[in-house]
Amino acid sequence: MTALELRQHLHQYPELSGKEYNTQALIYDLVKNLKPDKLEKIGQTSLIAQFDSGVEGDHILFRADYDALPIQEDLDLKYKSQKPGVSHKCGHDGHTAILYRFLELLQDAPLQKGKLSVLFQASEENGQGAKKVLDDPLFKDYDYNFAYALHNIPGYPLGEVLWRNGNFSAGVASISFEWQGLETHAAHPWEGTNPALLISNTIAKVRKLENPETSNSNFFLCTPVYAHLGDKDYGISPGKGGLHFTARAWQGKLLEENIEALKEEAHHESEKGDLKLDIKRFEEFWPIVNSAEANAAITEAAKQANLSKRELETPFSWGEDFGLFLKDKSGAMFGLGSGEDCKVLHHPDYNFPDELIEKGAGVFLEIYRQHCHD
Repeated sequence: MTALELRQHLHQYPELSGKEYNTQALIYDLVKNLKPDKLEKIGQTSLIAQFDSGVEGDHILFRADYDALPIQEDLDLKYKSQKPGVSHKCGHDGHTAILYRFLELLQDAPLQKGKLSVLFQASEENGQGAKKVLDDPLFKDYDYNFAYALHNIPGYPLGEVLWRNGNFSAGVASISFEWQGLETHAAHPWEGTNPALLISNTIAKVRKLENPETSNSNFFLCTPVYAHLGDKDYGISPGKGGLHFTARAWQGKLLEENIEALKEEAHHESEKGDLKLDIKRFEEFWPIVNSAEANAAITEAAKQANLSKRELETPFSWGEDFGLFLKDKSGAMFGLGSGEDCKVLHHPDYNFPDELIEKGAGVFLEIYRQHCHD
């Protein structure tokens, strides 16, 4: 199976986060044929392979993601998704094909020093995949020095390499507040505990904490995405209510501090109002913070691969769980332009451009050469 055939097969048979068993099995068989020194299933539905030169040197980790999204595809493609309501609308099928193509190219350029690990990662879309890999005891044998990943970026020229020192993307965390009070007759609401005022006050607190200016290092955005309160029953003052946000910031520390401030005030106000409060966090993504040394390798790789490059002025405000691999390590994520007319990520009509497979694999190959080749 060629890298192009792999991309289109994955597109035709997509799997949601945490359910990528068929994808994992297919990639396992394909990579096994390339004779890595180690090949293991890891983090439940992810997969990692290692190539070891036996000579001391850098240990490099390359990562691609392969989960799909719960989006219906109506495009007229020969490889159209065969799963109703599920499709690859973020290009993870393409990212996987790029990394596989790189491994094919590697067969003609074996390592001369150091180690190379390649991670085909599940569950990026829900923010759980990277953590599952890092928490897996097997991963202790993959203590890398540098980690690299790419993401296709619509709206930029096809194949243009996008890089940035410092933040490449935001840290993101979603949080839910669920209040339980006491319902009573709407004619005498003081005899119950209605969470409406707490919902309103929490929204007001968020507005005070926000700094939505993306050029500011203290950027913090907290977007309400869901709320509920009672029913359309006008004789009842409700006792249940909820409010859900998704928060993002360039700084992981600031993101944590502001979320904790929201939680602390919500708990305090709930106790004053005699309401029970349940708070949950989910879909968390640590910020991607690129190192200058890794970016130097990326820009040189773009030059060697004869691709144009662009330094981004501001980071992307979306989250990507690759950030966890860089929390205590050097490395970088770079963008690869997927065309100025390409539909935006997560759009029902988005489709990964297959021309990027060779271009992306070429960049990975040049990065690898700088680290693990004399």
